[in-house]
Amino acid sequence: MSGTVAAVLLAVLAGAGAVLAVGWPLLRREDTERRRALEEEAAAVDRAGALDEAIERSLASIREIEADHRAGHLSDEDHAELDRLERARAAVLIRRRDESRG
Repeated sequence: MSGTVAAVLLAVLAGAGAVLAVGWPLLRREDTERRRALEEEAAAVDRAGALDEAIERSLASIREIEADHRAGHLSDEDHAELDRLERARAAVLIRRRDESRG
């Protein structure tokens, strides 16, 4: 019986490794595409001269995401994803503003 359990466990681990090996580049590409979209959005906001307002909205969104999580309106997984995305957006906007001010 223990040989069967070991074989099943080994098969599950091998399958998980294969999924990660195939899926990781796809996830990284999605992050790259998302980062490019954020850069384009920041450039558009910069052209409109509204970087400071966009930064304030983004920072307010981060605070709201945190409050929703604390109130139990967001799961840990949803909070982590939304927080990561909004922080990335804020970072791009702040970097764009700092670059434009020299």
